[in-house]
Amino acid sequence: MNKKDYLTNKHFCPIPWTGFQYNGNGDVLNCIRSQKAIGNLKRDSIHDIIKNNQKIRQDMLDGNPGYGCDGCYNLEQGKNRFDIASDRIFYLKELKDVPLTTYEDSNNFELHQIDLRWSNVCNQACVYCGPQYSSKWQAEKKFNYYIEPSNERITELKEFVFSKIDQLKHVYLAGGEPLLMKENEQLLKLLLEHNPDVNIRVNTNLSKTGTPVFDLICQFKNVHWTVSVDEIEDEFEYVRYGGSWQDFLANLNIINKLDHKISFNMLWFPLNFKSIFATVDYFKQLGYHNNSFVINTIKTPRPWDIRHLPSWVLKELDQELQKRIDEQPGYLLEDSYRNMLSNIQQPFDRKPEILLNALKELDQRRGLDSCKLFPELYKCLQD
Repeated sequence: MNKKDYLTNKHFCPIPWTGFQYNGNGDVLNCIRSQKAIGNLKRDSIHDIIKNNQKIRQDMLDGNPGYGCDGCYNLEQGKNRFDIASDRIFYLKELKDVPLTTYEDSNNFELHQIDLRWSNVCNQACVYCGPQYSSKWQAEKKFNYYIEPSNERITELKEFVFSKIDQLKHVYLAGGEPLLMKENEQLLKLLLEHNPDVNIRVNTNLSKTGTPVFDLICQFKNVHWTVSVDEIEDEFEYVRYGGSWQDFLANLNIINKLDHKISFNMLWFPLNFKSIFATVDYFKQLGYHNNSFVINTIKTPRPWDIRHLPSWVLKELDQELQKRIDEQPGYLLEDSYRNMLSNIQQPFDRKPEILLNALKELDQRRGLDSCKLFPELYKCLQD
């Protein structure tokens, strides 16, 4: 493979040759965007899973789509820029120093990137989340469906990653809440000793600082904080159940004083159908750049799809998005607006009753009142 092929093969992604994502339930995926597991540690070793991932590599070399990669392909459709919210494009840039000879054979694999979500440990229960990614959700539901692989498999995974610690170029820590995971403390200590210049990306709710993991991250120089936030003030505390808006702002101020990159990972869904724009504007007024915002629309769980809103609301949102696009903000923010616009223009089997039922269930279980917090939403759902 030459440099031109690396950049122009629209179906090629470096991840199947260089990394993987691990979820605490045992699933191993190529990446978070793929959404389809290539194996599970409860059945197979990490070595066998990586080895048996050959087909996707060969498909990409042949110029064919990769298995489960539609998420990135759809985001890139009709676009030729490199400032778009596609994981494929991100890793093309992030792993540009990997020798191109690595990608010449579908049997090759050299670990340079990891995305580790060791468990579902989390101190928040966001409305659109669930027990798989939140222990707080799991405790609330009083149902332990979250079964981890054996200790032997986890030890094997750690040995596989830790033995290649010095060749890692990119480490992505997510969860759950990565700042609360003891496994990350072990990983970061090794990185600090053997690979201190590695690029670290942390996807966090930023509810806790001063943890051992946080203190270790602060010692690295190449850190990208990807902060999960979708709304502000009271809406924030309803959506990110267990979170405090004032604590969030205080912690954001703490990391803002570090010489690290900060961006916002945002989700668009019925509860913030309008306030998402105010949230973006709020953080822009704090001085954050247009390249600091990545906004994705929720499609699952199904109750939280924004297309349950009536057509006249979607038309108003269409107009708002088009106005903001016409202002040409550029960067990831403009690409996010374009993706949001494309999403609400897609056909959908609207069933607002499942959204209302989901809100009723949450309110009853948590002793909250979404009607008072989101009156505009309830008004339009009555139409």
